[in-house]
Amino acid sequence: MRLQVSTLAPVARPRMTSTSTFFPRMHPVLTRVEISRRKRQFGAHHRRLNNRGLPPELLLLIFEHVYADSTLNGEWIACSPQSRTQFPFAPAAVCKAWRDVLASVPRFWTRIIINLDTTKLSDINTYLHLSRKLTFEITVTRDQRFLSNSRTNNDDEGAQAATVMALIVPHLHRCRALCFQLLRSSSLPALRHLNVTAPLLERLKLQCGVDDGEHPLVGSLVPEQWRFYAPVLRHLFLNGRNLRDACALRWVESLQNLEDLCVSRYSGGKYPTGELHLHDVLLIVDRLHRLFGILQKLTLQDVSFDGILTREDGYDIQIEAVSLQSIDLSTVRTIFMSKTGPAPRLVHIKHELSPCAYHIRLTQADTLVLEGPFSHMANAINIWDGNCLSIKNCPTFDDRTIRDIHRLWDPNKLTSPNWSQLKIDNCTEFSADALLALIDARNDAVQRARDRDITSQAPFNNLQVLQVYGGPPISPEDADAFKERLLTFEWHEAATGITH
Repeated sequence: MRLQVSTLAPVARPRMTSTSTFFPRMHPVLTRVEISRRKRQFGAHHRRLNNRGLPPELLLLIFEHVYADSTLNGEWIACSPQSRTQFPFAPAAVCKAWRDVLASVPRFWTRIIINLDTTKLSDINTYLHLSRKLTFEITVTRDQRFLSNSRTNNDDEGAQAATVMALIVPHLHRCRALCFQLLRSSSLPALRHLNVTAPLLERLKLQCGVDDGEHPLVGSLVPEQWRFYAPVLRHLFLNGRNLRDACALRWVESLQNLEDLCVSRYSGGKYPTGELHLHDVLLIVDRLHRLFGILQKLTLQDVSFDGILTREDGYDIQIEAVSLQSIDLSTVRTIFMSKTGPAPRLVHIKHELSPCAYHIRLTQADTLVLEGPFSHMANAINIWDGNCLSIKNCPTFDDRTIRDIHRLWDPNKLTSPNWSQLKIDNCTEFSADALLALIDARNDAVQRARDRDITSQAPFNNLQVLQVYGGPPISPEDADAFKERLLTFEWHEAATGITH
């Protein structure tokens, strides 16, 4: 039996011509009946051009090329689930002939995108069966246009998500990636109810825009008989409440191939179903790192823990990268005060408010990324001792901040001796003169340190690399001055697009 795909959403068909070209000039004596007949002929003529103008073999060749452009080494290239040009859904919406050709190739349907606002539930089973026995990835999301225009934000989101999940579960044994990106936490599938086997699952994402409480079916008791088998899971993105359940079930620490852990959207509060503490997350990182040594990155985004007390003997968080986004800086400070051994190689701290970065007190990390409008940045930078400092989207990174960095240096001790790279992205409130003064001050401080101890083997690094993208305009003379002082210099102006 041949499966057919109905239209996901109306897609505008290209206008091949206008009625004026088919009827150059209506004869004044033509009756309405004759005009109607000719218009029907015109419509039939265009349908033949659209649907039967290309033979199936040529259509298939075209679709093969589109598929090849959408994949890399057999993997789908990431695209926004909001895109209206997704393959194969966009061409499948053109006509029945195109749908039939697309439906004949299972690999075209190994990436499925379900939009709760536009996708018909009756189509989901069709999509799942079109991939036959091949592994597939599936994303369940919302249409941002509907969310922005809706006052109720769709009260049926949870019921719709549950229906979709029930259709997916029988196919999870061949699912490679399962992603839910919804509005509310209460609409997400509850991890404690995923009592399934997913031997091929590599990516699980259960994320939401706001934390509005529990899934309706979540009770206070954690199930005794529970086994979510996902032995090759490498990327895990959970909202806070599902991560809390994962801690209670001691599931995450058994994932021996886990490389990337992200926890997002938790507002805290005393719930009978349990609490999420900072200790729970750090303990997972510690155990995964000690047992398997595979975990590379931890991301915490918009999480307000129920408690930030940590154990006295600390935690091993020596992983590749930690990203902390919209996290209270007292929590950030606690994380790095409770670590044992070196810090992660890269630390990314992002905040949309204007917190005082001085309270971070991060003394280690090879690369430090500060993103957002931090205040008192100079104090935080001067107690950091890494190699690369990256400043992003920061309107408070201005000439005063740059001057404060080198004015606070101890003349008898080199501050941040390992620092050699500065990268600035999308910041325009500073000047080239202030940066040149910083580079000169750094060179003087390094020379003094070398003069004080000519036998020292410790690194005394000058600033050698400056990369600015989306910065203020500079003159050719300023560009030449930077090139004279640096080994690597790149500068892209935000206003003009000019690159030096």
